[in-house]
Amino acid sequence: MYRPPRAALALLALSSSLAAAQVDPRPADNPPPPKKLEKIEITAPNEVEERRESTAARIVINRDEIVRYGDTTVLDVMKRLPGVTVGGAGGRSGDIRMRGLGSGYTQILLNGEPTPPGFSLESISPELIERIEVIRSATAEFSTQAIAGTINIVLRRAISTRQREVKLGFGNENGKTSVNATGQVSDKAGALSYTLPLNVNSFRFQGTQRAEQLGTDSAGIPNLNYVTDQFNRGNGANLGFSPRLNWNFAKDHTLATETFVQLNRFSGNFDERSTSFLGAPPDRSATNLDLEAKSTSARTNFTWIRRLDNDARIEAKLGVSYNRRVSKAIFDAYDVADTFILHRTIDSHATDKGFTSSGKYLFPFITGHALAIGWDGAHSRRAEDRLQFDVTPTGLPQFNIDEAYDARVARLALFAQDEWQVTPRASLYVGLRWEGLDTRSIGNVIEEVHNRSSVLSPIAQALWKLPGTDKDQVRAGLARTYKAPNTVDLMPRRFVSNNNTATTPDFQGNPDLRPELAWGLDGAYEHYFTGGGVFSASAFHRRVDSIILRELIVVNGTYILRPANKGRATIRGIELDTKFNAQRFFASGPSIDLRANLARNWSRVDFLAPPDNRLNEQTRVSGNVGFDFRLRDTPLTTGGNFSFKTGGPVRLSLTQASYTSARRAVDLYALWKFSPATQLRVTASNALAQDYLRIDRYVGANGALQLSTVSPSFIRIGVVLELKL
Repeated sequence: MYRPPRAALALLALSSSLAAAQVDPRPADNPPPPKKLEKIEITAPNEVEERRESTAARIVINRDEIVRYGDTTVLDVMKRLPGVTVGGAGGRSGDIRMRGLGSGYTQILLNGEPTPPGFSLESISPELIERIEVIRSATAEFSTQAIAGTINIVLRRAISTRQREVKLGFGNENGKTSVNATGQVSDKAGALSYTLPLNVNSFRFQGTQRAEQLGTDSAGIPNLNYVTDQFNRGNGANLGFSPRLNWNFAKDHTLATETFVQLNRFSGNFDERSTSFLGAPPDRSATNLDLEAKSTSARTNFTWIRRLDNDARIEAKLGVSYNRRVSKAIFDAYDVADTFILHRTIDSHATDKGFTSSGKYLFPFITGHALAIGWDGAHSRRAEDRLQFDVTPTGLPQFNIDEAYDARVARLALFAQDEWQVTPRASLYVGLRWEGLDTRSIGNVIEEVHNRSSVLSPIAQALWKLPGTDKDQVRAGLARTYKAPNTVDLMPRRFVSNNNTATTPDFQGNPDLRPELAWGLDGAYEHYFTGGGVFSASAFHRRVDSIILRELIVVNGTYILRPANKGRATIRGIELDTKFNAQRFFASGPSIDLRANLARNWSRVDFLAPPDNRLNEQTRVSGNVGFDFRLRDTPLTTGGNFSFKTGGPVRLSLTQASYTSARRAVDLYALWKFSPATQLRVTASNALAQDYLRIDRYVGANGALQLSTVSPSFIRIGVVLELKL
């Protein structure tokens, strides 16, 4: 287990001449001068020092950086982190990627544990987050389902000092207003300290999207061309509550609870209308979808810590989680003559329940070693049903569905690890983790699916502070990691598209999927500047076996996309990142905090022929450049950030390819501090408001299809008033 350095304590010993037992020889009418009390400070290590001393390669993003731009979702924060990108138009798909890889290659943790099934990261407000840890290498304590790396989101901690905070925010995007309110109460009552954060958010949205479908026959002659325009509008509301309590109920005993409750409500309307210019128009030339969804997520962990002699301790954690989603959709469709042809109602429910148990015993009985052994287990159950009923006034075939599914996932892991301070300049981390998974799924329209797998993961990491300097150090790491198939990918359930084509196929799971297994090498050089700041250059290499790709098949004239294991892939890349104050190099210049990062990634899938046989639409180049500038004689701080990531073509299967446009974003903020207790933050996010283009292409024996989709994005203006009471 990697651990941050302990907080430094400045202790002052009084001279024996000032001891209370000493007799002052001066007369009573000449009293001694009053003693000046020395200030004793207790300081916590900042994020740069934590990064420097940690044996594992990780970057810590503190709370000031998280709330700096007034973001409304954690996804907006993620796109500015070193080596991290977010997929989708405007970076809002929820697909968080390290090394350019998403879809399960990046492990997402909440307070050090995997996020429960059904949980959405988009529901987390940045105001509820204490820090974000970007962990580039695997560790035995956390799950090794982290081929690309791990991102750990830590919620607000219990604070032992009295704090009262209120924040009121207003935003506008594409003419629609959002409102956000956050409050926090922290205090201590005897041995009990607590933090009670509450966040409420209400939003409205509207937008447009245009898609063009082109087709050619086997000779390359155009035979299809139609354009579909979509107009979206709706509203939603979120409420989040994450209380944390610490109770030191005995000298060496601590009991802590962490709870996260999230309520989400969403209502949207999606209109589509297609205009045909060549060939047969789609069967449903105009559609309207009304969607209402409600979800409730809750998670509670209880942690008991028992401190023993010689810095040994026992930690045990028990957690329970619950997620409930209910949605109702009404779908109407019309043909090219505007004749009403379909009225469909869909009611679906999904409930996820689970519990977790973990613990570790730390016993540093050997000088220079921090040994730990532990376990990590979880069991979850997902019950889902979908009821679909069609009414077809023109006598078209109906597609009625009454489906119910039950999936259970059990996970057990055992681990051992040791941090060894070999010399004052060299430290070594070694770990071993065995993790087993058991997945069972059954439904009223599918046969029972049972999958069992296990992975043994050895891990080694080394840190060496170069001789002759206290500013330079190098890192190296070797780890075995894996990616387990998603439960939905294992279930042979069919998800039906509105208009089935080669570019908009149905989807069906594959019960024969196996985990992807990877060996990985990591290396890094770090230089730390005097007075704060860091420059880092790192490189990585991954070899992945049993890679999972999506293959397109045709069954009775219906296009179906399904996952399958397809051999080996290799991944490699380099990352640069730095942060420092400009006065470090220009002493007479203004005090500007600067930060920048750049990542270049490569990958190759052996099963697919070049060119463009990259893995999982891997982002090839991404980066950020940002600054923060505080005026010397004015309580005003301003800052900005420019982020970018490339797109380009990529092979998806033997018959499919896609293209995505490059994405660039500029975020700006200004913070005016009226007093230590009152400040106003004004933000402008996505100031460039670039459109997002995606092209999906299919080439088969009978011809080709190409679907081009343009999704506009919009600038968001926000104002936040922050008060400390």
